[in-house]
Amino acid sequence: MTAAPEAEDLLTPLGVGRGSLLAVVGAGGKTTLIYRMAAEARRRGLCVIVTATTHMGSLPQSVTGPLVLAAEAGAGPALGLALEREGRVTLLGERVRDDKIHGLDPAQVDSLLEQADLVLVEADGARSRSLKVPAEHEPVVPSRTSHLLVLAALDVLGHPLGEARVHRVELVAAAAGKLEGQTVDDDTLVAALRQPAGYPARVPAGAVAAVFLNKPETDDARAAAARIAPRLIPPYARVIAGSARGGPLQVWG
Repeated sequence: MTAAPEAEDLLTPLGVGRGSLLAVVGAGGKTTLIYRMAAEARRRGLCVIVTATTHMGSLPQSVTGPLVLAAEAGAGPALGLALEREGRVTLLGERVRDDKIHGLDPAQVDSLLEQADLVLVEADGARSRSLKVPAEHEPVVPSRTSHLLVLAALDVLGHPLGEARVHRVELVAAAAGKLEGQTVDDDTLVAALRQPAGYPARVPAGAVAAVFLNKPETDDARAAAARIAPRLIPPYARVIAGSARGGPLQVWG
């Protein structure tokens, strides 16, 4: 299997458009990737809501667009006004710290499809690490999810299997048949993403599942992406490699 020609727009190879609810899970750049897709959606003229079912850190409004907190008085009118004026809004639950805001209940996220063309939801946590296998209670995926995108960052390759770069180390180690401290290689990453009881088991009925391999920033990382991507199809329909921050993408599947 060979990679398709390079693309710039992430929404097109994912098949995401008007009426989609995309849940982003995994590790290694979810928030950055979501706001890249929100910007792409606006360039298409789509009205977009960004939200979360876990929590998000505080980001500047230049990134998030207008921020509406559902727990505050007047949230409903504020959401409608922000969508009318800006075409995009970040909707979260309540602020628990200056740097931490709770997300929404999954049922609340489902209802947002009535108010926007596209809903993008961060539905998993990874404590800023690059790779994970989800625990039984993760991710928190809304029932109306049409697309599930699983992230892993290629900067984990070549490093020890440990807390510095891997979330839920014990689950990744078990999936890969490795011991903590051994080197993370292609097989480790593939095993983590293919773990039958992991992300493949969390895809809602009828949803399309894909993988985004973030940070192919060196020749070695790009070569690794080309080796890894075909090994992930199936269970995933598509694999995309590129920087969450922007730039060209390689697509398999």
